[in-house]
Amino acid sequence: METSRRRDGTCLSDWRRGRAPPEFVQWPQSSSRPAGGSVVFSCTAQGVPEPHLIWLKNGKLLEPSGNTKLTNNNTTLAITRIAPEDEAIYQCIAENSAGTNQASARLAVSQSAELPEAPAGLSAAPLSSSGLRLTWEPPSERAGRDVIGYVLHIRMLGEPDSKELQEAVSKTTFQHEFSNLEAATTYSIYLKAYSALGASQQSGTITATTLGGVPSSPSFYTKVLNQTAMQVYWELPSKPGKVEGFRLVYRGVSHPDVQGQETFPGHINTHSISHLEPAAVYEIQLVAFNGNGDSPANRRLVSLEEGGSSRAGGQSCNCDQSADGSMPGLLIGIHTGLACILFCLLFLMFGYRHSFLCRKSSSWEAGGLSGSVDPRAPKPESIELMTQRRDSAPPPVMVMVEPTPPGTGTG
Repeated sequence: METSRRRDGTCLSDWRRGRAPPEFVQWPQSSSRPAGGSVVFSCTAQGVPEPHLIWLKNGKLLEPSGNTKLTNNNTTLAITRIAPEDEAIYQCIAENSAGTNQASARLAVSQSAELPEAPAGLSAAPLSSSGLRLTWEPPSERAGRDVIGYVLHIRMLGEPDSKELQEAVSKTTFQHEFSNLEAATTYSIYLKAYSALGASQQSGTITATTLGGVPSSPSFYTKVLNQTAMQVYWELPSKPGKVEGFRLVYRGVSHPDVQGQETFPGHINTHSISHLEPAAVYEIQLVAFNGNGDSPANRRLVSLEEGGSSRAGGQSCNCDQSADGSMPGLLIGIHTGLACILFCLLFLMFGYRHSFLCRKSSSWEAGGLSGSVDPRAPKPESIELMTQRRDSAPPPVMVMVEPTPPGTGTG
């Protein structure tokens, strides 16, 4: 049984189920642009469900880059600062669950001899913590005949193109000073020459750093992946441009000949190191740098043994070890406190008994010396025995009183 179709080619079964393949409402248009110029391709499609748009460049998936942007849910492709390598066929692919459709357009890059040459010799020097001086070479008499001016493009390193600042300069000026910049910050700068027909290709991009000091020491962490690999990751500065890049150095503690060094731009914050000596200990060193120099180095020892942990000398503590040692210390403290309290109670109790017995002995001594001894009173020996039996422990102090013989007195 044949599936019937509508006039537009849509299967009736899909149409009845509320599905329709993509159809283009707006097609991208082919265009020719000079190098250094810009172009915008627009592509809009409709369907049920809503189609999803992707772009291809010469049959390969288009990846947005510094001069290529996709916006408005991929309906707009903008290419700025056109270069010869941007010349290609661009395809807009619309797809949904009911089908796929495509439209294409070609970008041709014209190399007009009437456009100015790209400026040469661009260089920069720091003036202060907030200023840079830019200089470049004047063009030849023939090349500079049609130039009407220059435009400097500057942005903080690591920031998107949308944060770029531009300053126009007259055609007779070959230097310019930027002010009100961030201290100790690296900037990316390039230059274009303009004529009545358009802009030249951009000059070579340079970087320059304002004065103000080197970056602070970067904090970083490590994770042991296995006995021969680890991962290092670090914190990026709060503001882009403060750091131009990072330099990671590692070396074996037991085998110093096993070492390596990697350099990364300022927007990268992780790196994996593999093919290391099994179960060895390594020293990891990380440095941040900008145009003013290197930061103080931050070091960390990492053991690749199973269950090994890394540590930063003087930078952090091992919280697991602190937690493990706190419970025995607490128990010892409690036991020591209880022993002190028990000792104090025993000391007070024995002191009280000592005071009580001393008072009793003193009273006996005073009674014997005041006069004759009553024959009916018990002898001192008997008192001593009775006291021992009652207390079941010898008193701390014992006083013996000799009885006075009858008829003897002290005239």
